Formats: sequence, C-alpha cells, structure tokens
Amino acid sequence: MIQKISIVKKIFILFVCTLLFACNQKQKENQINQSEPEQKELSPVITNQNSETDTTNYQISTFYNTEEADRIKRQKESLKQLSEKKVFLDIHNKLIQKINAKQQSFFKKNPNYKLLSVAQGNLFQENSNDFAFIVYDTKNIKTSILLYNGKTSTYAELFKDIKVINGLKNANCSFYSFGTLDYQFANEFLVSNEDYLLKSIESFLEYPSIKITDISKDENFILKDGCFAKNVSKTNLANTLCIPTSSIYNNWECLRYNKTSNSFLIFYGQAFAD
Repeated sequence: MIQKISIVKKIFILFVCTLLFACNQKQKENQINQSEPEQKELSPVITNQNSETDTTNYQISTFYNTEEADRIKRQKESLKQLSEKKVFLDIHNKLIQKINAKQQSFFKKNPNYKLLSVAQGNLFQENSNDFAFIVYDTKNIKTSILLYNGKTSTYAELFKDIKVINGLKNANCSFYSFGTLDYQFANEFLVSNEDYLLKSIESFLEYPSIKITDISKDENFILKDGCFAKNVSKTNLANTLCIPTSSIYNNWECLRYNKTSNSFLIFYGQAFAD
C-alpha cells in the first residue's frame, strides 16, 4: 500500500514539473516575440528627380499619337494605297510647275515629298517671300506641313521643328475636330475623298487648301461667327497661316507666328456650313 502511494506521488510530482517547464517555455517565447517584432516589407519610395516642368502645352502630331495606334494605322494604309496608285504624284506634277525654281530644286533634292498644296506670302513677318507646303511623305507614310522662311532660306516641319500651341483648346469654341492639322488634312481631303481622287484630281486642285492671308479681308472668313483664342489681338490679322478642316464646309483653323518663342499659335477657327 505504501509502495502504491509512493508511485502515485512520484507521478504527481513528475506531472507538476512537466507543467511548470511548459509554462516557463511559453513565457520565454512570449518574451522573444515581444523583443523581436515581425519585420514587414517596406514599399519603395519613388521620388521625382525632375523638378522642372514645361508648362507650355505644345501639340504633337497625331501621326505620332501611340494612344490612337489602330486609327492611325488605318489612315496610313489608305494614304499608302493612294500613293501607290500615283494620285499624289499626279497632284505633285501639276503643282510643281507653279512654284519658282528654288522651291522646285528643294523637291528634286527631297523626292520623298509629294507636293499637295502650296501658299506664298509674308508668313514670318519679316517682309520676306515665305512658303507653306502640304506634302505627302512617302518615307513616313503621312502628310506634313512644311514652312519655308524666305529671309533665312530654311525649311521646317510644323509640329516637329516649329512647335504649335492650340489656343482654341480653352476658348469655349462650339466645335471640335479630332487630330492635329496635318492629320485633319489627310483625313478630310485625301482619305475621305479617295473615290473621287481616283477618278479625277481636278476638283482637289481647284480648292485652295492652304493660305497665307489677312483673314480680316479674306471673304472665306466670317470673323463675327468664328472663335478666337483668349487674349489675342483681333486687329492685326495679316500674315496668318490658314488650313481648311473640311472638304465640304467653310471650316478653317488659322495660326500666327511668334518670333520670340519660334512657335505658332492656333488663334482662330470657324466651323459651320456655308
């Protein structure tokens, strides 16, 4: 009997010791967890290293707008088809005869440009004989607007070499057209009129698709019903480059050169039926 009690006592003591040991280990684990908190992955902090910002909102030619890649691809496919069918070459051969020898020489040296429209006048406000050309660029499969400065004898591409600011963007005009002027010309006068151009180019040649003019004296412009950019002068309207934005209606957008910034401002537009 005494032996059984002794065995039970030993078992009880062993149980208590085991319990005390387990509690002690748990306490140590809690102390470790409190002293070494779990480390979480930190999100990287991205800093803007370029603190300078260009507040001038210059236009980029729609032909280089990656957000409209599918639309532009279709446009280029149509232009390429017209080019392969010699439509642009036929127009070029008609117009090249109407410009002087110096300008003809430029196109001979740059055969990738097919002349589609031409205007002559005092564009850069230097009392010089300037030119504006709309061309089809066979290398880049797009239309471009080229400008010739008669005083400096230099050529430049609009939107690329000379920047453009769209002053009509915040002018609360009652009209909207997709694309920059080089793109609009291709869409309105070439792609949309593909069937007519394949039959004849004569009607295309009769329409003055680009102008250097004084819009206050030009009968194509109805200034009282048009839209001006904010804070622009409405008195001196000579030396203005104007490009039509519709092959059906009397719609135009006009630009004025700023010598200080070497840029053009789209300062006037009109969009309505005759």
